[in-house]
Amino acid sequence: MKQNIKFALGALAIFVAGGIFATALITVVKPKEAEATLKEDAYRYYEMKHGEITTQQTNGETAAAAPTEKTEKQDDTVSVIVTPTNTWAEGSNAVQQFSVAVTNNGAAAINDWTCVIEFDGEVMDNINGWGGASYTALGKTVTISPTEPWAKEIQPGDSKKDFGFQLRSATGVTYKTAKFTSDLGEIKIENKEAEASPAPVEVESYDGTSPVALHGQLAVKGTQIVDKNGEPVILQGVSTHGIAWFPAYVDKEGFKTLRDTMGVNTIRLALYSSTNEGYSKAMHQKVIDGVNYAKELGMYVIIDWHILANGNPNTDKEAAKAFFTEMTGKFKDYDNVIYEICNEPNGGVTWENDIKPYAVDMINHIRAVDDNAIIIVGTPTWSQDVDIVSQSPITGQSNIMYALHFYASTHRQELRNKLNTALSAGLPVFVSEFGISEASGAGMIDENEGTTWINYLRSKGVGYVCWNLSNKNEACALIKDSCTKTSGWTDDDLTQQGKWLKKVYTSK
Repeated sequence: MKQNIKFALGALAIFVAGGIFATALITVVKPKEAEATLKEDAYRYYEMKHGEITTQQTNGETAAAAPTEKTEKQDDTVSVIVTPTNTWAEGSNAVQQFSVAVTNNGAAAINDWTCVIEFDGEVMDNINGWGGASYTALGKTVTISPTEPWAKEIQPGDSKKDFGFQLRSATGVTYKTAKFTSDLGEIKIENKEAEASPAPVEVESYDGTSPVALHGQLAVKGTQIVDKNGEPVILQGVSTHGIAWFPAYVDKEGFKTLRDTMGVNTIRLALYSSTNEGYSKAMHQKVIDGVNYAKELGMYVIIDWHILANGNPNTDKEAAKAFFTEMTGKFKDYDNVIYEICNEPNGGVTWENDIKPYAVDMINHIRAVDDNAIIIVGTPTWSQDVDIVSQSPITGQSNIMYALHFYASTHRQELRNKLNTALSAGLPVFVSEFGISEASGAGMIDENEGTTWINYLRSKGVGYVCWNLSNKNEACALIKDSCTKTSGWTDDDLTQQGKWLKKVYTSK
């Protein structure tokens, strides 16, 4: 299998939460350029030198600095920047998303702190937050208390930009000010005159015609996905490349272009799960952003824990649990979210000994929070051996599907036979990744075999997601490497696979 580093909203009453920035001596930190190299067996040697990897500082605990005698001259100030980044309606409530950046402008290290953020109205207590901290809503305030050592410690001149939260209120609130207390005592926040507010975040309305508006919460019935009315629905999607390498394509306008011009109803957000392939906790925010863009556009979205180089999903199992704890906590009430818990198990791992025990544990972990969403389970040999899985599927669980991946120039009738065996045995299968190149993601493009695959999948009611949304110089990318646009693509901007995909997805 490919070893590549790789829909409702009806008319909403839109509110706009104004953003006032409490700032002081703001430091702008440019993302570091990064380079990722992967040697992979079976098909190719792959070297990646493209895009940016946003890394997260992971300082260990350090000894607390000795308290300093404060004088009039000591510049113990911090910047607390609270930025509204998204807003939407959820029933009768307003949901707002904010990012928070904290900068230490003083001369001494901060080794523990609490920040109380005040709004102009009452907020509800069911708040979701991220970034190595706990979040408490009370009255008109939200309190951030870091829990991880790397979040607690802020060196002089250092900025922490990984914090953020979603809050609910009756009509929407506006940020007013913040109070910052640390191991050095209460630290002054110097408020400048309010900066200009960012442009309002608009939630679009599609008068009941978006994919999610038409079909609502999905479920698994027999071997197929069915919608809120129990009718079969086929998801046809596009997967991002690894979001650490191509973060610019996690883009609302880009998703909108895919939906409106290419017949795409589903976005797959691929988060590589190995640090050697760009994983960091900072990338969680990109996943969160992508899910919310999909929700605003009425599209379905797959949150993909992208196992690849770390072949056995048990290798990073605890990180996977932490990731899905965060994601389910945020999205358990969303009706457009699907979880994919292990992209492509490989390297000799087996279904019975490795993948199935992992999947049972992870499914129980997710179901403790979200008991409705569809969960996709990877299968052996880079998600090809669905026939083997069909002999011993997971029992006692609903809304479970099993992944099949194919690349049409390599995988042909033999793999379709394996799929047919699984479907005949009653196994619900979803093609969470495919292309029409060779399995390496490079080489020959086979449009005819790709069309044969899609026609077969449609005849069986099996959904499918194409790899990949990027301008990487490879056959399986959808955008030409000469095109730098992240939305609004014309046919001239698309690769051969991109043009084929548009033709097939928009056909009936």
